[in-house]
Amino acid sequence: MEVDDLYQEVILDHFKKPRCHGCLAGPCAGCTIYNPLCGDQIVLNLRLSDKVVSEIAFSGHGCSISQAAASMMTDLCRGKTVEQARTLAQQFRELMRGERKSEDSPELGDAISLEGVRNFSSRVKCATLAWEALDRCLDNAEKSEQAEVKE
Repeated sequence: MEVDDLYQEVILDHFKKPRCHGCLAGPCAGCTIYNPLCGDQIVLNLRLSDKVVSEIAFSGHGCSISQAAASMMTDLCRGKTVEQARTLAQQFRELMRGERKSEDSPELGDAISLEGVRNFSSRVKCATLAWEALDRCLDNAEKSEQAEVKE
């Protein structure tokens, strides 16, 4: 089996059996992000405990790339600190821009299977949509936390 075939299988597995799929009751932060170019939508919710992503879930609809990327991202970020999750998001964006190679990124886990997407510029947004939602959710969580401290 070739690497490309293995990567396709990993992507299809995450698309058909998404991890962390659904809704969270009482999340500390959430956001909905939409790609108007193709219609992909990601709804992301998370809960933090002591600056750790204790729970994370996504829902939405779209192509296999966007939904598989959301599954990979949520699975990867659960249990990580906010700082670690932000670092993973940055590393994934670097992978998509060609600034990082999959062999140099074992911490990205299954998400490295999306490396080939960068060869199709119209699909890069599909792969990065969930990671953009993660950044927004973490920003929202930090704003909520700061507002609570001020009260």
